[in-house]
Amino acid sequence: MARPSDTKTARTDRRALLVSAASQLFSEHAYDEVTTTEIAKRAGVAYGLIAHHFTNKRGLYLATIQYAAEHLKNLQDSPPDGDTPAARLHNAIHRHIAYMDEHAAAFLALMRGGNGSDQEVRAIIDDLRWQGAKRILRGIGVHEPVTPLLRSTMRGWVGYLDELIIDHITYHDVPREHLVQLAVAALTTSLHTAHAIDPNIGISPAAIDKITSH
Repeated sequence: MARPSDTKTARTDRRALLVSAASQLFSEHAYDEVTTTEIAKRAGVAYGLIAHHFTNKRGLYLATIQYAAEHLKNLQDSPPDGDTPAARLHNAIHRHIAYMDEHAAAFLALMRGGNGSDQEVRAIIDDLRWQGAKRILRGIGVHEPVTPLLRSTMRGWVGYLDELIIDHITYHDVPREHLVQLAVAALTTSLHTAHAIDPNIGISPAAIDKITSH
């Protein structure tokens, strides 16, 4: 007779298999092109388990987005290495790119979700991206409330970083270190430009300069 713990583990494993399979398929195809039959087949589990665990395809889709977001949040919450703001920023961006490269299917599923029309999905993506931007700002001494211009600057930069990573995942012909240098340069240039537009942006040129080299 199976022990309760064994049964619980089996249920958890099947749920994880469905999330993993769905993440892969949603990263390979548009949402409307993926069927629950395909997901169950790739996961190697009974079709009825999708309704049991997630109600329907949208529920499973949301689970894949939340799963990817939670893993990325855990990475962001882990303090980066380095003795200076520049070194810590460099390390944070490098390991972020490395993580996304190693979990390409989940990242692409996350980005596909972020470009969709589902408001719940967009809320997950927007919160994740903004929390990441605020961590960087805190690392250079900027705390809330964040001024509107600084908010726009950081959101634009996060979008730029995402596109760098998508290009890297697609082609793998640019070294990660070069991507990190591009990301840091884009951030510092954007922050300096924002400060030139409005000196009351909430960050000084001296603070920006601290992240330019390590």
